[in-house]
Order: sequence, then C-alpha cells, then structure tokens
Amino acid sequence: MPSEELVQEFIGRLSEARFRLKQGLGEETAHFLNEILFSVDKEDLPPSAKEAIRVRAQSLLKSLNERCSADNEPVEQFQAIDPTQYYNYGLALMDGQFWEEAIREFSMAAGLGFQQLKCWELCGDCATYLRKWEDAFRFYEYVYSDESLTDEQKKTLLTKITKCSQAQKHKNARSTIRATESEMEEPAPPVNSDCVDPSIFSPGANSIESIIGRTVSSWESPTRRPVAGQTRRYHVTGLLHAGSSSIVLELEDQDSGEKYAGQSLIGELADVLSPERLADWVEQQMLFSSRHHVRVCDFAGIDGYFLVVRENLPISLSDLLTANRNMPVSLAVRLAYQVLEALGDLHLHMISEGVVQSRFHLDLRPSRVLLCSDKPVAKIYNGGLWQEIEKARPGTAKLKGLPLPHLAYRAPEQFKPYLARKRPPIFTDIYLFGTLFYEMLTGTPAFKASSFGEYEIQHCEQYPSPPKVWRPEIPETLNELIMTCLASDPLRRFRSTTQISLILEKAFLAEVSRPRDDSYRQYLEKLNLI
Repeated sequence: MPSEELVQEFIGRLSEARFRLKQGLGEETAHFLNEILFSVDKEDLPPSAKEAIRVRAQSLLKSLNERCSADNEPVEQFQAIDPTQYYNYGLALMDGQFWEEAIREFSMAAGLGFQQLKCWELCGDCATYLRKWEDAFRFYEYVYSDESLTDEQKKTLLTKITKCSQAQKHKNARSTIRATESEMEEPAPPVNSDCVDPSIFSPGANSIESIIGRTVSSWESPTRRPVAGQTRRYHVTGLLHAGSSSIVLELEDQDSGEKYAGQSLIGELADVLSPERLADWVEQQMLFSSRHHVRVCDFAGIDGYFLVVRENLPISLSDLLTANRNMPVSLAVRLAYQVLEALGDLHLHMISEGVVQSRFHLDLRPSRVLLCSDKPVAKIYNGGLWQEIEKARPGTAKLKGLPLPHLAYRAPEQFKPYLARKRPPIFTDIYLFGTLFYEMLTGTPAFKASSFGEYEIQHCEQYPSPPKVWRPEIPETLNELIMTCLASDPLRRFRSTTQISLILEKAFLAEVSRPRDDSYRQYLEKLNLI
C-alpha cells in the first residue's frame, strides 16, 4: 500500500479513536490507540509521518488520562501519564498471571515511548502463556528486527521465535490430522517441496527446453570408454522433476524402448563434480548391488548437462507426505524398514569380493526415496554423492546454501560439525532416517522453521514433540525408537541401522514382511497417485 494511503488510514483510525473518547468509552479507546501505536512502528512510512501519528495518538491518551482523573474513574491504569506506572503494573499483573491485562499495560508503556523493545518482548512472553503463538511471534519478530540488539539478545529472541514457530506448527498439524482423518475430504494434489530454479526454463542453447526431444548418448572421454561398456542412445521425451539442486528427465532407450530417468545436477552443484569424477561415482553405483537402492545404468551427456541414467520409479516418498492424508502405521513401518535396509547396505558397501567400504548418504530426505506403483517397495538413491561433493570442493556442501525445506532433514552435527565428536557419519544417517520416519507417521516434519538460524536451534538445542502427541495410536515402541534416532547428541542414538531393524522385526514382524493384500495400491488410488 502506498505511503499516502497508509497515512490516510491512520488518520481515519485516529478520528475513530477521538469519536470513542467523546462517547466515554475510555478503556476501548486506550486499547484502540495502543494498537495504532504498535502498528505504526511496523509500517514502512517516513519517520516524520510516524512521529506525527505517534504525537496525535499520545495526545489522545493524555486526554483520556486527564478525563479519567477528573471523573475519579476507578481505573487504576489510566490515573497517570507516567509510563513507568504502566510498566510496573504490567510486571505485577504478570506475577499474578493476568496475561491479557499485562499485555495492555506494556502496550501503554511502549506507546508512550518507555523501554519499547522490552515492553513488546514482554507482550510476546504474555502471549506465549496464552498460547497465542501468532501474536507472540509478531511481538518477537518486531523486536528482533531492531538493529540495536546485541548478538546475545538476538539469540535469546530467536530461541523464543523458534518455540512459537514450533508450537504453531504443531497446532496446525493437529488441525491437519483431524481433517485428513475424515474420509469426506478430498486429498490435495502432491506438492514438491523443492524450490524450482526458474533459470532452467529460460530460453537459450543451454536450457532444458533445448534438449527435450533430442537424443543423448553415453558419455565417454578421450581416455575411457562409456561406463556401461558400450555407447547407448536415449531420446529425451520430457521433464519428470525440477528441483533446486537437480532436474530429472525422462529418457527412452532407442534400441530397447525401455524408459529411464536421467538426473542432472544444477545450480551451485552443477560444476562441483567434473564429468570424470561423476562418471567414477556412477561406475561405483553400477557395481553396487542392493534391492533397496535405485539401479544406476549409465552416464550420458549433452550441451553441458551430464545425466545419471537410472531406473524410472514414478513415485517418491514426498508425494505421499504432501498428499494430506495419514499414512497407515503398517505401511510407514514397512517403508521405514526398507530404508533401513538400504542404509545398512550403503554403510557396508562391497566394492569387490571380500572388500567392504563404508559409504554414507548424508542427504536423505523424502525426495530421495522412490517407490514402486504396484507394490510397497522403497528404494533410495544418490547414496554417497554428498560425500563426493564435499571431497571435490570442501565447504560446498555447507547448509547455508541449501533451500530452507532441505534443512528439516539435516542432523545437528551437519549444522555444527564439532558435535560429531569425530564419530562416523552412521549416526548422521540414523538421525536423517528419524526425521523421515517421524513425518511418515505424523504427517508433519519434526522440524519446521522460517530461517536457517531457527532450524539450527531446533536441531541442536530442542527436541520435537514425540510422534505419539500428534497420533495417539502410534505404538510406544515406535515413539521411543524415533526419539532415540533424533537425539541431538550422536552418542545417544542407535549405533547402527541393524539395531533399529531388529526392533522393528521383533515388534512388527507382520508389517515388515511382504504384504499379501492390495492395501498399498488402494492407498495410492486414494491419493490420486495412480
């Protein structure tokens, strides 16, 4: 809204306050004027305009106090203009747990210019006791935006903001769970959590549109043959997925007609791995045999895009999690068990007969888990790729460059490396597994924030609410298992994926066994995924 219109709006509100004052509505007038004083500070107005509005509002407050004194009105908070009295009375009301009344007193003191930042922060504290998370967030956010705050003050406020954000998220989660449990509600279309980079659709020789419809071939350098042993050609038939760090194209083998997916790194990660290094990783993936890892078949290239050719699975775990419908506990257990098997195979990566190498995922999130459409089979992909990126260019894989949604699926030691205590990254993968399993059971991420700093505090200093809080039917065994996985201290987590798998096998043998009914397909049909 233009500044002129905002000023006129405030003038209209001041006129309304003057009318209320004439009608003898003292308390209502005070509240109305405090709202004006609070909101004018948040608006993008010239300082002179803000000051003029404040002077008019404070003049009306002064008139209100004079009228209350003349009429001997027994309203203690209006008997003096001295703002310290409002402040001290607000503190007394907080001691008595009169939170609403305390907010009004601190607002009055702030409106009269007394310790404004402290008063608004106390208003936020009162709002948290009232569980009015949005109001509290608004108060804290206003104070946090002040440039005069010290780093310590900002850290304290950020912690409060994070708690409000978490509480509001859990409140929304309850509403979502209650709504999605109703069979009358239609499922929402899947939404991909990755941020799409618009530059990949821009016109030009190096855009995605320029290679759709063309033929790509297996990549080979002057010193090496194609990783598949022979040159294959693929017709690029379309775009399957576009994210913030990679794109996935649909490929069709020109000889066999078989459909594949071709994944290419984009954005900041596009140039981190040389074609030779990426080809080496692809070759290792091709030698890796695991029924719960996406099968990698070839490495191709065209116009600066280098494609990891892999089997094409049509559904990802993120499709299930964004469909706004609770996943059956039995299905969540089965899929989680398969993810554990995949991680276990990765952690004991056999590169040749009798030679085992430990590899770690470190980038596990819903979009990294693919599913079959006809049976409940989960497979993970990009195992070990994050390690290769970090080795090639240390520091590139730091979290501050990632889109915010990715940070929900990161471990404390990835934010603060010293927390790892030189322990192997197995503990990190177990934490990432815990974030997936939590969301599969509850329908909401364990951590959700609006900034990097909030995510860092949540992962490193806070625990999420136990899954059972949001879905009481979750067995206590699963509740404890997930909370152990999500321990901020790596040494308090499970030591291996095998430990977790054994717990699931013992407590949920039927769920981890191969299902014999058609419930999975029926579930996908309800989500409109098939």
